[in-house]
Amino acid sequence: MFSFHRSRRSSIRFGVMCCLAIALVLSWGAIAHSQLPTVLGDNAQRALNPPDGVTRAGEYETATIRSPLDNQVLFEITSPTIFNRDQVPEGKLPVEVRAQEVNERLWRVFYRTTRANETPVVTVAKLNNRPILEIQDDQSTRPIRLVTVTEPDADWNGKELDELAQEWQKILQSEIARFKQLTAPDEIGRRVSQALQILLGLILATGVIWGLRHWLHRRQQQLETRYQAQLTAIAAAEKAQNTQAQTISELTAGEETEAQEIADLRSWFLATITHQMTLKRQLDINKFLKWLLFWLFILLWYFGVGRIMATVPVLMRWSLYVWATPLALIVIWFGISLAIRLSKSLIDRVLHSWPVNPLLPFGEAQRTTLRSSTIAEALKGFFTAVFIIIGIVSTLSLFNVPTGSILAGGAVIGLAISFGTQSLIKDLVNGCLILIEDQFAVGDVIQIGNKGGLVENLNLRVTQLRNGEGELITIPNSAISDVSNLTRLWSRVDFAIVVDYENDPKQVLEVLRQVSQQMYDEPFWRDRLPELPEVLGIDDLSHTGMLVRVWIKTAPMEQWSVGREFRLRVRQAFETHHIQIGRPQRVNYTINASTSGVAEGGLHRSPNSAQE
Repeated sequence: MFSFHRSRRSSIRFGVMCCLAIALVLSWGAIAHSQLPTVLGDNAQRALNPPDGVTRAGEYETATIRSPLDNQVLFEITSPTIFNRDQVPEGKLPVEVRAQEVNERLWRVFYRTTRANETPVVTVAKLNNRPILEIQDDQSTRPIRLVTVTEPDADWNGKELDELAQEWQKILQSEIARFKQLTAPDEIGRRVSQALQILLGLILATGVIWGLRHWLHRRQQQLETRYQAQLTAIAAAEKAQNTQAQTISELTAGEETEAQEIADLRSWFLATITHQMTLKRQLDINKFLKWLLFWLFILLWYFGVGRIMATVPVLMRWSLYVWATPLALIVIWFGISLAIRLSKSLIDRVLHSWPVNPLLPFGEAQRTTLRSSTIAEALKGFFTAVFIIIGIVSTLSLFNVPTGSILAGGAVIGLAISFGTQSLIKDLVNGCLILIEDQFAVGDVIQIGNKGGLVENLNLRVTQLRNGEGELITIPNSAISDVSNLTRLWSRVDFAIVVDYENDPKQVLEVLRQVSQQMYDEPFWRDRLPELPEVLGIDDLSHTGMLVRVWIKTAPMEQWSVGREFRLRVRQAFETHHIQIGRPQRVNYTINASTSGVAEGGLHRSPNSAQE
């Protein structure tokens, strides 16, 4: 059996190491590929690619003209494609340079509009047989040239030059009129008043949300107090139930009554665990409501601030950025947080929905229920780490951080660490197997090789034991191969004693049965003795006497106290019934001398003495 477990653990460790090696090799391959010489350098590659904000479509490149008011797109301008920005042909202007000039002129026009008495007028003029858009206002006698409509613009939009110029004129005139309207003192005062109302509403809603969170926090503390009190009550009730079952069994006899007691005890334990899970479910619901209020607070302020920025003209320029990256960031981490909570809830439902086999012993059912909680916590921690890593990678991708290179660099570091921490990986794998197979748990007394003691701490890396001398022994999980669990479900006292040949064997066995029955009938020891001690009989005959053996089945961790008490009672009972303990026999040889000096040998034997 032990060899089977060792081989299975070795196979699992080998599989994990293989998967880790494959992952690292694949990641290492990506790094090796990036280190190969390329045809073009980084500078040349950047020169051939269009810059940010420029869209290339064959022979044309386009860039957007945005409103200085709220950064919304007004229209697109087009220029012939320039494949190499380091070598711009003479007479050609890159589209991004042209767009920058137009946007800067718009800023100048909008600044003049705030000081103009009348709304500026957008007109169409001709320059070198090409239409141009100009702005005329009461601040200057000379119009401001905004943009020239070119053949690439008309070709890209599929319209004539004059038709496209008229369309752009309407767009710019509408935008200038909107800006003039929004910068009027009355309109600014009205919008500022709306923003203050939104801000006041946010503050009031925040107060309500944090008030609810404070109430839920107090309720959570009360539920946790009840939960801990219930754990204490379970232990006390279990002891009282055992005592009651002992009293009933003393008054009534028979296997049917004992079986009924065990069934009642098992039913009581399962009902208590069910009630405890109900209380834990209330705790989970309370935590979920707190989590929901937290995200409601974030979303409320996010949309509120976005609404304020879209209302106040001075802040409208940055409102577009509020609805872009921050919204995606909130969506990512809201989804990650929700996935973590759903995974935890699903793990609890799956593990606690497994029915306990009614044929299992009471101790095994109790141990299985407690072990499921330990496995649930380990799975929750694993899935939480996985989802957080996914969230971090998604966030880095959102900010255009090259996650591939980061992961590749992490793979190199992981490869270097893995070679130096092979024993650590073995510890973790073997720790998982110990936990899943339930070889032992905290509170068990185990023997590992020549070291043994009470398990004080158990994690995925090490197992810590406290021996009889008070020493804390730390053993790496990878060093654990054969384990002897001395307190799993029940324990046993192997009582053996050698009595003298002169004793009546039947009397010796009867005295042992009386001592066993007397100790089993006492209430104080009954909860430590699941069944009557079994007097096996005479196991061996030797020169020292007769070896008599008794098996005493005890509750876990009670074999030492029961063994000490049983030995004391046997010693007293043997003294009362004059039963002698066996000891080695001795043969004495004596020599009788005659008066003539001739020695004659004589033999005298003492059956209960040592040989000389």
